[in-house]
Amino acid sequence: MNDLPIRCLRRLAMSGRPTVTMAASATSFLGARAASTFKRFHRPNMELTKFPDGHGEQIWIFDNIATNQVVYSHTPILRNNRALRQLPFNGKQTKPVKLRKDYWRPLALIQFDAGAGVVGRSVFQKLREFRRLHELSWGHQASDLYAMDRKARGAALCDQRANSIADMAAVLAGAGHGNRIRLSADKDQAAASTAPATLTEATVFWANDADIQTAESWSKNVVHVAGIPTLKAAPETVETA
Repeated sequence: MNDLPIRCLRRLAMSGRPTVTMAASATSFLGARAASTFKRFHRPNMELTKFPDGHGEQIWIFDNIATNQVVYSHTPILRNNRALRQLPFNGKQTKPVKLRKDYWRPLALIQFDAGAGVVGRSVFQKLREFRRLHELSWGHQASDLYAMDRKARGAALCDQRANSIADMAAVLAGAGHGNRIRLSADKDQAAASTAPATLTEATVFWANDADIQTAESWSKNVVHVAGIPTLKAAPETVETA
């Protein structure tokens, strides 16, 4: 056992004029483990996040026209740093240093009702988690991917377009632990195990409505619309003299 804190305290008691530096060093050795005694898990306080109004009500899905890489965003404009964090390194020249916005186009837009931002943020999280599973857990495709060379394997792992559409159908149907698209059931419904889960309504706007057929099936709470809505330009302000 280290007796350095005890010796520091003895010197402070004998000197009669303890300095701030010595006192701070002594208390640092004898300090209680405050951080480790707190609760490990805290309930999130959404009031402290300072999200803007409507944050999470829209999920924009962008894909790369050359590599079919997919990026999710809550805004219709891609931000370089945030988008690059979502792209994994699958080999040499598979992750760009900077995004070329002429290579990225909207694939789909998921729209939730006003006030359902919490649901949208949960769906956003599940979509990113599922995509990471596709990149790391190859499943039945492992033998085929190992048989490829490094360049072909990197290109195959970057191509997440079809997987992302299938993930959209699964997550909007309630897949994923803690998915908040499932509405909280009443006590009577919770008692009945055979009662179907109630899902939040969602509208998916497609740049190409043929992509709907990529997924095997869609839940009844999803409405499909062909065409992505255009963004309205902000009105120009005229300065008066």
